[in-house]
Amino acid sequence: MDERIKKARKALGWSQGELARRMYVSQPSVAAWESGSKAPHTKNLMRLATLLGVSFEWLSTGRGKMQPAIEQPEPVADYAMRPDEWRLLGIYARLKPLQRTALLGFLEAMERV
Repeated sequence: MDERIKKARKALGWSQGELARRMYVSQPSVAAWESGSKAPHTKNLMRLATLLGVSFEWLSTGRGKMQPAIEQPEPVADYAMRPDEWRLLGIYARLKPLQRTALLGFLEAMERV
């Protein structure tokens, strides 16, 4: 599990400190998870999977795919979503309602610039 946590964190370009901040734990806790000297509690493992955008099964056991399947909606006309758009939707789906509102407000303001 230690290598999978590290792999998923690095795929996002996060430091151990950044992951710790987002997990509301200390950086030494993340270091211990990644060194294999300690395993995260189940509740932290579930939150880790969500934050890192990986499947719980892969993170906890190594089985299955690293990233959960994202159901693709019916295409609108001939428009196919680009990978960065799917990534944005994945991030949006993991945000809390207040964060979603703030993000939408920011994007709408950017659209007017």
